[in-house]
Amino acid sequence: MKRFTRLSSTALLAAFLTSGLSLTGCSYIEPYKSEVTQGNIITNEALGLLQEGLSKDQVRTLFGPPMGGENPFNPSHWEFLYYNFHGENHSEVQERIIVNFDNEGYVKTWDRQPVTVELQEDKGFFGLGLF
Repeated sequence: MKRFTRLSSTALLAAFLTSGLSLTGCSYIEPYKSEVTQGNIITNEALGLLQEGLSKDQVRTLFGPPMGGENPFNPSHWEFLYYNFHGENHSEVQERIIVNFDNEGYVKTWDRQPVTVELQEDKGFFGLGLF
């Protein structure tokens, strides 16, 4: 009976030390933070191919679907957005392409604009801003 008590207390101590060491080890490991990409991916090669006279299908092939789909109130106006945030410092790549089509569905004008994105840290209680 005495041997069983000594064995169980040794096992309990080993389990306690193992769990304690594994929990403290978690504070030294930093989790992987992947890039967050939102919107359409706009490459310089695709921008080089964008020109007046392209059809809507050709523009969709270059950039994908327009942001939010086609506007039912203005189907001749498409916008494409691309954001890419990298890690902790939030260095970002932002592009906004505005394409306007004529009545027959061909590119009439297009414009490339930079997009300003500011990320702000919410320091409120659980992000609710209560305190």
